[in-house]
Amino acid sequence: MATRNSPKTKLTLSVRRKYVAMLRKAGARRGRSVSDLVEELAETLDKQQDTSEELSDFVKRFTGLLADVPKTAWTADDRMGELLRKHAPRPQ
Repeated sequence: MATRNSPKTKLTLSVRRKYVAMLRKAGARRGRSVSDLVEELAETLDKQQDTSEELSDFVKRFTGLLADVPKTAWTADDRMGELLRKHAPRPQ
């Protein structure tokens, strides 16, 4: 989270009333302001963008099937390697 001493910029959002109420309740439960919750969300979203790329619904459904594919398949100079590099997350 940003340090308390850093300058803040005012932001106006257009949010449905039910979401404003939800944010206020969540803030009250955590003892934090709505602004703090928005800052936390922004940091979380930014970290997700840095560490993972969005996967298509197709890939999400069939990722388990890739568990048995050897890691070397991603570097193969064939159609399978090309498709894996383009559409599937590289194994760790």
